[in-house]
Amino acid sequence: MRRVLVNCAIGSVAAMFFCARSFAQNADSESSARQSQVDNIVANYYTSIGDQSRLYNGPEYSFYPKMIKGIPYFTDTPGFTNGDVEYDGFKYSNLQMMYDLYKGSVVMQLPSKAASIELISDRVQAFDIYGHHFFRMDELNQTNGQNLAAGFYDRMYAGKTEFIISRRKTLETSNTASLEKYFADESDKMYLKVNGLYKGFGSKNALIDILADKKAELKKFIKDNRLNFSEEKEQSVVKVIAYYDQITN
Repeated sequence: MRRVLVNCAIGSVAAMFFCARSFAQNADSESSARQSQVDNIVANYYTSIGDQSRLYNGPEYSFYPKMIKGIPYFTDTPGFTNGDVEYDGFKYSNLQMMYDLYKGSVVMQLPSKAASIELISDRVQAFDIYGHHFFRMDELNQTNGQNLAAGFYDRMYAGKTEFIISRRKTLETSNTASLEKYFADESDKMYLKVNGLYKGFGSKNALIDILADKKAELKKFIKDNRLNFSEEKEQSVVKVIAYYDQITN
């Protein structure tokens, strides 16, 4: 074991990734001590190469001109925050990142803070930010369901039924003489996956129609729990779906 670890530490980049992958694949059957050694190998590697990491191989990110009003980022927060990214099959934790809802892209800050990088979207499998888990989906065409565009989707609930949201912002121009540009509020599209098919909805009634086999029970649940779809739509949808899964065989 000791000889293998030393070879990984001083070998080529390819060898180091091969070693790290090999160890990680056997993590379930290995002791916690060995997993700790694997983590150290990967951590030491990325520390040694810094900004040259394979994670930072996208184009430099250009921030928007200050003359454009509004904020294009998820949660309307303009600064970087800690997040996790799965990129090219590797998981990276505690990174400084933002999610650009207009471009639909993940933005990372270099460890040196010298620049920001826009990750190549089709190489991002998933990312976590502000307690939300986004995953990438290829374009999906369904005969009896909703067609979905390629992009990142916020997985709000995953049980027998799945609830996901496509979150985007658009760049608009005001009707005033100044023709001022601004980022509009989020244009969210909600989908349920039931019996293998995604179906879009935008209201409480549309949600219940999709889950029509338990319509009476769901209406009573919503009333008894005083769910407010106007002020807390997403949280209310999650509660309804969780209850639906509970009462469905």
